[in-house]
Amino acid sequence: MGNDLNKPTRKFGLFTTIAMIVGIVIGSGIFFKTPEILRDTNGNILIGASAFLVAALSIIFGGLTISNYAEKDETVGGLVSYCDLAWGKTIGYLAGFFQTILYYPAIIAVVAWVAASYTFGLFGWDCLLINGVINNNTFILTFLYLTLFYLLNTIQTKKAGTFQSVTMVIKVASLAVLAILGLAFGNPSSIAENYSEYHATSSGFFAALIAVSFAMDGWMIVPSIAHEIKDSRNVLAKALIISPIIITIIYLLYYIGISSFGDMDAVLAGIDPLGIMAAQIFGSLGVRVIYLFVIISILGTVNGCILGYIRVPYALALRSNAPYAETLSKVNAKYDTPINASIFCYVATLIMLLLHMASLNGFGIFAGLEVDNLPIVMNYFFLAVLYIGVMVKPAFKNLSFAKRYIIPGLAVIGAAVIIYGGAAKAHFNVYMAVSLVIIAIGYFTRPSRID
Repeated sequence: MGNDLNKPTRKFGLFTTIAMIVGIVIGSGIFFKTPEILRDTNGNILIGASAFLVAALSIIFGGLTISNYAEKDETVGGLVSYCDLAWGKTIGYLAGFFQTILYYPAIIAVVAWVAASYTFGLFGWDCLLINGVINNNTFILTFLYLTLFYLLNTIQTKKAGTFQSVTMVIKVASLAVLAILGLAFGNPSSIAENYSEYHATSSGFFAALIAVSFAMDGWMIVPSIAHEIKDSRNVLAKALIISPIIITIIYLLYYIGISSFGDMDAVLAGIDPLGIMAAQIFGSLGVRVIYLFVIISILGTVNGCILGYIRVPYALALRSNAPYAETLSKVNAKYDTPINASIFCYVATLIMLLLHMASLNGFGIFAGLEVDNLPIVMNYFFLAVLYIGVMVKPAFKNLSFAKRYIIPGLAVIGAAVIIYGGAAKAHFNVYMAVSLVIIAIGYFTRPSRID
């Protein structure tokens, strides 16, 4: 990056931009969302595959729409900056407040719990993701994982970056190898028979769509660095078409390979399909080796999310767009890290972890509250606002008819489908009520200077 954010160094070409999008999106979600997708669709593989295609189209049209904001805003951007541009600083602040309080901590808490669950599977211990048995000891290990990676990203940022690079290679390679093994040793030709035997409902499709959207989340990060992309107007648009296609192909191959291998009734009963495949091909030792690579991959996602999350309240504070901005924006001279922002993020993540534990254990109104899927739905409300902004704001009046109306219109439809699917989730009304209350708190505590 250059010395002036308004005059940045353009250093990323098309290939690098595609690699960044693919690397950010491909992570832990596909490993633990595949059995969820199968359960949502009652074991119907084709219906689950169609959810991947719908999500991919939603991302393509959404990405092309968001790229219009990247052309207008040549400074460090993201959801906050784009909401600023379209609807003003108050909406931008609320978008950042939502990401800080709800979105990032929920995603990080659940993904860390997934890593802990697969760690239990590595040692043959009971846990919900592996054999359908709730084991609250996984939350102790989750706490330890979160503590370790927050410390790493606070006092050893260079090592955190190195870990991120290594796990990026491991997770992509793991998916490729597992997809090949599933297709080679499984029985993909049985999908037609599977379709007639396992019947899915329309609500099941929409529920699966939310799980797929979680697995494909993260694409919004790259448009925020458009200021560092060469010829960003053309390169970003191409990358936001090509990348979802690549991701969808990889995910579909993995999903079909894993799903067509083994006993679907066992999967619906809560047994991990990845473990079924690994055990049949390699035996018990092979299961442990595969789980080890999956754990490393998932921890890479935890590390990367924490790396990005810490900088969200810090960035808001730098813009004076946060309560206690002076405190949150302080950078520790020794570690060159905003330690106060890091502590805040750590506490917020632990709170979300407690909510996740309450959800899984059926505690009161939190029973069944999916703190991983539902923030994705709320995020699409803000994305839909941005899509509509392209269609109605004068700043975009010079765009072609297709760019201003057709593509954003299709993006709005895609967002609406995902939001509708979220509304079908259990306790969605509770989550929305809590979200709106928290966002309202953000509105009434916002600094007066951003009005």
